[in-house]
Amino acid sequence: GAAADAKGGGGGLLAPATEFYKNLAIDCSKQQLCVDVWNCNGSYADLATIGQLAQHTGGSVYHLPAFHDSVQGEKLSRDLQHNLTREQGLEAVMRVRASRGLRIASFHGHFFIRGVDLLALPNVDEDKSFAVEIAHEENELGYSGACLQAALLYTTTCGERRIRVMTLELPVTAGLSSIFESADVDACVALTGRLAAEAALATRPMDGAEKLQNGCLEALRAYRSLCPPAVKATNQLLLPDSLRLLPIYTLAAMKSLLYTSPSEARADERSFLVHQLSTASAVQAAVLGHPRLFQVYPPAPRGPSGLPSPLPLTAQAVHTNCAYLLDDSATLSLWVGRGTPAEFTQAAFGFPSLEGVEPSSLRLQPAASSPAAAELNALVDTIRAARPAGWMTLHILKQGLNDAPFLRGLVEDQTKQMMSYPEFLLHCHRYVLSKA
Repeated sequence: GAAADAKGGGGGLLAPATEFYKNLAIDCSKQQLCVDVWNCNGSYADLATIGQLAQHTGGSVYHLPAFHDSVQGEKLSRDLQHNLTREQGLEAVMRVRASRGLRIASFHGHFFIRGVDLLALPNVDEDKSFAVEIAHEENELGYSGACLQAALLYTTTCGERRIRVMTLELPVTAGLSSIFESADVDACVALTGRLAAEAALATRPMDGAEKLQNGCLEALRAYRSLCPPAVKATNQLLLPDSLRLLPIYTLAAMKSLLYTSPSEARADERSFLVHQLSTASAVQAAVLGHPRLFQVYPPAPRGPSGLPSPLPLTAQAVHTNCAYLLDDSATLSLWVGRGTPAEFTQAAFGFPSLEGVEPSSLRLQPAASSPAAAELNALVDTIRAARPAGWMTLHILKQGLNDAPFLRGLVEDQTKQMMSYPEFLLHCHRYVLSKA
């Protein structure tokens, strides 16, 4: 309403409107108080401003818009239970060190930084992660190895004062190609995602998407410049095996609600995404941008992880006589095509046909009711077990009725503002060749 108008359009809605809550959070941090923010409001609540309480005290942000017990009651209960029972440390401080020749350039996450490199954490829990940027301090490192060390001093919930020290030694190489070949694509996506979110906060949402794209393009250009002339002679987009998923992860992240126009996503929803990205693990950050699509009917064979092989995120992989489950790390969407046989809808939901049935009233049948229901429940439980940080609500979507969230997850397809995956690959290739 008026508060939103006062902050202006575009990225202004993602920036705090006042320093009051940040200053309050700093005072709380000094008193070892951690603040969690639970937003169940049906209208604009300005999470960008209020969320500073959690951001600077090591807390969590929960977003349950227009809360109604029949729809979100289980999520509220499960999330609150996990929040109170998860592993956590109190009155913590953390410092990250690097060996000579390297320096810590910046930190990203939920904390308050004291001095230059001491992170104040009134509460540190199992669901939080921190990103650290490391820069070169000198032209060359002193020897063949580089060391990084993170030390966390905290009090357990039983009252014991402990320190946990993690030290990592990495080899040093003069060959840039070795760095590309050993890159961790999930970690790259997690860090660039946080940097892009910060760019969206500082200016406008589209600037964040452009930052993601430019980072991907420059990485591809730099790698091609390192390849031998015989390899560069081929008219192909060159990628190391370690980063072969970088283009699709980048495009998927660019299509996040965080970077869409203000008319496509509420400001509070986008602010919540910023907080999710700020604390997500590397794997979770990748799935937040690039969901996983599983076929549940007809049942697909499961692998060692207990999950079927993910399908491409394109409408070409979706058929109207099938049912699919979309996992975006925050929610689960069960999409049911118009032509899905009655045997599945009866076993899964207890209805021979979903025609005329309100999707919000649909619930999965108990696992004991039929083999199909047991298999579907087991699949949902397996995915939820791998995401303990937040309860993943299951939304049942009917084709053509309430399936916009599912269609938005098909990130390989073209949208009004963004290219399709093949088009993006072609764009990357043309850019790299133009810089050769």
